[in-house]
Amino acid sequence: MRRRRDQTMIRCAAACCVCTALAATSGCAMMGHMRPAADSYTYDVGFASATDIRAKAADIFKDFGYRVVRDDASHPVTIETQWQKRPPADDEERLRGYEIISRVKLNGLSREISGAPIMFHVLITVENRFVPTRGTKREARDASSSAGYAQAIVKGMAVAFGGNGRPVANEPRPF
Repeated sequence: MRRRRDQTMIRCAAACCVCTALAATSGCAMMGHMRPAADSYTYDVGFASATDIRAKAADIFKDFGYRVVRDDASHPVTIETQWQKRPPADDEERLRGYEIISRVKLNGLSREISGAPIMFHVLITVENRFVPTRGTKREARDASSSAGYAQAIVKGMAVAFGGNGRPVANEPRPF
């Protein structure tokens, strides 16, 4: 009787392991199909005080329809917007998928200049995620998007903070 109970327990444990493995594998496979492609662009947009960064960034974010969800008042300055659905900026983005969501992060890195008020070197990062359209070719899913949308935001930031809006990296980075 005891041997039969042990065999039953072993079979149940084996069945549980198999079911768990199947569930995990199918979940990963589904997530691989559904996980949005993502890229990130970072630009150097100039220098400003913490007060100027917050005031000017809020205005520019508002122009693009973003709402600030994180504003870290400590040094260095860190501001982050919510993820926001947006239309494709160009044909290249339209080929990548049917839904694009983006958010913007702004970081102020302290730049100490003796005798001057604390200034911050301002870096802006625009992150994009794409949900592929059914039938989108793998190459289009894995391709990086155009930087057109990021550059539209960067242009306003560079004017506000006196920078040139040069990219920190030559190509988008996955995040």
